[in-house]
Amino acid sequence: TDSTSTQLLARAAAGAPSGACLAAEWQSAGRGRRGRTWIAALGGSLTFSLLWRFERGVGALSGLSLAVGLAVARALQANGVERARVKWPNDVVVDFRKVAGILIETSGEMQGPSVAVIGVGVNWRLPDDVVDRIDQAVTDVASCAVQPPSRTELLAGLLVELSRTLEAFERDGFAPLREAWRACHAYDGRRVRVMPGRESPYDATVADVGSDGSLHVRTADGRLV
Repeated sequence: TDSTSTQLLARAAAGAPSGACLAAEWQSAGRGRRGRTWIAALGGSLTFSLLWRFERGVGALSGLSLAVGLAVARALQANGVERARVKWPNDVVVDFRKVAGILIETSGEMQGPSVAVIGVGVNWRLPDDVVDRIDQAVTDVASCAVQPPSRTELLAGLLVELSRTLEAFERDGFAPLREAWRACHAYDGRRVRVMPGRESPYDATVADVGSDGSLHVRTADGRLV
């Protein structure tokens, strides 16, 4: 297909139920954050999108990408990738190398209801030529898992953990997941380069994450941003 999220967005508009999932062996137009292309390998990746309907409005979904990231990290840990950690706002890394990415697209009314299409891409077993085409440090499940699961087993584990986490998020939001997320954050307390959309980049230290999912950093002059 072109993109599981594109296809699922169309199905959502036509009334597809919450929990509908599309997985693809190959995507010709897989999407990442900020207009990037998700680079995958035929048979070497796990790419899928999950539809979730919320009674709350779009404005109340802050922190959703962090909750999803935590669910993906937990599922990977349970499937042998013990060092899987989250990276704000929506990546999963192993030893600071990206193993999975998340892209969430939402629509609906501000006061509700709303719908989220959650796109997930997991590097399962990437050949060297695909790794060379990716512009950041990456790794895959096959390299990190003690005993790599099949993609079917991993997809099942991901969907179980995602449904459990999304039900909790729908009920209580991100706040109850905040401490678990922070404990899983690979960059907690580390120096990072902050790249604001319309401001100059600056160096800071990761200090915390808010109950709304915002990242808190401390600048060189001691300010908490």
